[in-house]
Amino acid sequence: MGAGASSELVSYLKKHQDGAEWLLAVSSSQSAAQLIVSSGQPVISMWGWSGSDKAMTLAKLKELVKNGELHYVQLGGGMGGGPGGDSSLNAEVTAWVQKHGTAVKGADSGQSTVYRLDPSDVS
Repeated sequence: MGAGASSELVSYLKKHQDGAEWLLAVSSSQSAAQLIVSSGQPVISMWGWSGSDKAMTLAKLKELVKNGELHYVQLGGGMGGGPGGDSSLNAEVTAWVQKHGTAVKGADSGQSTVYRLDPSDVS
C-alpha cells in the first residue's frame, strides 16, 4: 500500500470482511494508517511503525484467524520493502500465511500480496 490505499482494494475487503473485526493485517503502521484513513475500519500493524517490531506472533495470528476476527493479511510493501526486515519470527508468520492463505487475485501491487485466511486454514 506504500503509495496509498487502493479504493478498489478497500472496497473488496469491506465487501468480503464477513464479520471480521479487522479489515486487514499489514506489515507496518504506516501502511495501516493509510488503510484506516481510507476505510474507516481497524487494521492490524503486524511489525510496528517501521516494519521491524515483533508485534505479531504466529500463535496470535492463528488465534485471530481461528476466531474469525481476521481474514486478510497483506505481505510485503511496508517500510524496508517487507515484513520486519527478515527476522525469523516474521519469516515464520510470512511462511505460514503463504502456505495456508489464498492469494486474492487483483489485490497485489507487485510489491505486496493480499491473502485470505479462514478458520479452516488453522490446524
